[in-house]
Amino acid sequence: MTVRLFCTRRQAITDVPSSDPTNIYVCGITPYDSTHLGHVATFLTYDVLARRLRELGRGVELVRNITDLDDPILGRVQALGTEYWTLVEAEIDQFSSDMKELDALPAAEPRVSKVLPDVLSAITELMRSGCAYPLGDTVYFDVSRAAEFGQVSCYSPERMLDLARERGGDPDRPGKRNRLDFVLWQPSRPGEPEYDSPFGQGRPGWHIGCSVMSRLAFGSRVDVHGGGTDLIFPHHECEQAQNQCLAGGTSVGLWVHTWPVAYRGEKMSKSLGNIVLARDLLRVADPRAIRLAVLRRYHHRHGCEWRDEDLYHGVVLLTKLLLAVRRSSGPDPRPFAAAFRAHLDDDLDLPNAVLQLERLADATLADGGSSTEAAVTISELAALIGVALDRPPARH
Repeated sequence: MTVRLFCTRRQAITDVPSSDPTNIYVCGITPYDSTHLGHVATFLTYDVLARRLRELGRGVELVRNITDLDDPILGRVQALGTEYWTLVEAEIDQFSSDMKELDALPAAEPRVSKVLPDVLSAITELMRSGCAYPLGDTVYFDVSRAAEFGQVSCYSPERMLDLARERGGDPDRPGKRNRLDFVLWQPSRPGEPEYDSPFGQGRPGWHIGCSVMSRLAFGSRVDVHGGGTDLIFPHHECEQAQNQCLAGGTSVGLWVHTWPVAYRGEKMSKSLGNIVLARDLLRVADPRAIRLAVLRRYHHRHGCEWRDEDLYHGVVLLTKLLLAVRRSSGPDPRPFAAAFRAHLDDDLDLPNAVLQLERLADATLADGGSSTEAAVTISELAALIGVALDRPPARH
């Protein structure tokens, strides 16, 4: 048995590399606001992936980075009238608390600000090899030096230009060698952290941090590289360009991306203000019910629209599961369990996997059969998606 996932670069469903341990690098939060359900859906997706690979007997190494030096943070700092690092540390603490309550597997969490010597070394190497160049007080990566630029996203040059403008790039700046050249080092704005470097005082650009952090974590091989679809371009495209040009390179087995969660008709986002915060749901519901509410609706390749009644359905499903595991008899659970795992292995089809779990619980509660294994199987399958039925949820 193996798990298969849709790879953005290949535009096809592909086997997860057979490495043991399998390493997973997920682009994590930029800590300028609190965890919403879009984040929860993304990180629970990779959490279940890791759990399933471990059930198949593999070791799994999971890294979820924190981008604590990035453009959006300053705007939030100014809006709140607080200090840069006060906001960053508070939001990291909140995110960690949310993930613990939701029983997410522990992950290594490197931070850009903690790897600056390695970032400076990488930029210096790129400049020496001719893959980067200074323009005024900014250092740019020369995308013409990355022969495969554009092959992660599979986007046209026109679309990449549009997205670069939309997502913080400066394709129209005069003097650049190529319009899609991107920032490696830049001057800090007032209120942002500022560091000394061979290129002048400032801070790193968005993309170089992930190239450095993934290489520090896993060397020249990343088996699964994940993140939201909004990171396909420019972030992951630019990251791979850097990887290709640094000595030794970094090969990525699968580029896997999660679609957004919508709410009230639009993508859930901080800029639109239509967000449902994890911490608000955790105040009123069992974390296991929240997990079930998300996983029963969310598929990473299609996303979903969160409805206010979804939390109720999660509570109902958790109640069913807790009642069913107390039953001494039920149906033969093997067909349900086989279908459950088959859905997980088929591009992490979480909604249909959870549906099989619910059907098994329903049949068990209806006293359909004489198997003594139904309750045990329900507990095992629930644990595989991170819902522990044998103990109360931990509160942090």
